[in-house]
Amino acid sequence: MTVAQRSGARAQEAGVAAEGDEAWQAPAVRYVPLDELRGPFAQVIVAVKSHDLGELLPRLAALGDAGTEYLFLQNGIPWWWSHRDGEIAGAPPLARSVAVVVQHAVERTAPGCIRVRRTDGDRYICARVSGAPDAPLEALVAAWQAAGIPAESSAQIRREVWTKLMSNATLNPLSAITGATVGELASTPRTREVLLAGMAEVARLAERDGHPLSMTPEARVRRAELVGGTRTSMLQDRLAGRRLETEALLAAPITIAERYGEPVPVLRTLLGCLSIPQI
Repeated sequence: MTVAQRSGARAQEAGVAAEGDEAWQAPAVRYVPLDELRGPFAQVIVAVKSHDLGELLPRLAALGDAGTEYLFLQNGIPWWWSHRDGEIAGAPPLARSVAVVVQHAVERTAPGCIRVRRTDGDRYICARVSGAPDAPLEALVAAWQAAGIPAESSAQIRREVWTKLMSNATLNPLSAITGATVGELASTPRTREVLLAGMAEVARLAERDGHPLSMTPEARVRRAELVGGTRTSMLQDRLAGRRLETEALLAAPITIAERYGEPVPVLRTLLGCLSIPQI
């Protein structure tokens, strides 16, 4: 496995190690500065925050060939939601792009180290961004499954994106505001009420968009209780002084809500609270 590093990032030599509910090591990891990365690769997996995609998208097509699969593991309203081929020079074709909705609680504890919290609902939902599953996608899913990754294919990727957004648009910002873990937010009565109200707003948006959710807000909050003491990525980013992923998780769905004339006071409040720089 080859991992691209941002230009100017500190060199990393060790592999990746997991702890918590999973214990494994992946020592055979090669770290290469992004500017020195050369393809073609069989799979190009993009797992950066949405605000970092602007720099990456124009470079991705050069890393593959006609058989390369480009996988995007991202939260919120994704870049391909209203994209058409050719709008971004150098971006991969939509026919070779795979959206992956991740339902898996993982916390980065140090460079090259992660803590995993397993639940019964863990899965990596894979789908073509531009159509139904095809043979290459099913082969990719089978390969991931053989490697122990709980992958599955879907023909309803927009519904899955909205379902995941129900969590990301509420748990992530509320954790960044309060400093609480996922489990604390779900089990504390007053924050639980906020979560349910915000999730109900996302559920209404999804229905207006023609993609009713595959999970109720109540079921999602129960799953958050099972995840327990995990910190969301947005809380980790805020503690580290990094830019927060508010555009894809809050601003984009609020824009969609405005188009439908749908009130989303909880989402607007969360975005407003995060608009003030941390002291």
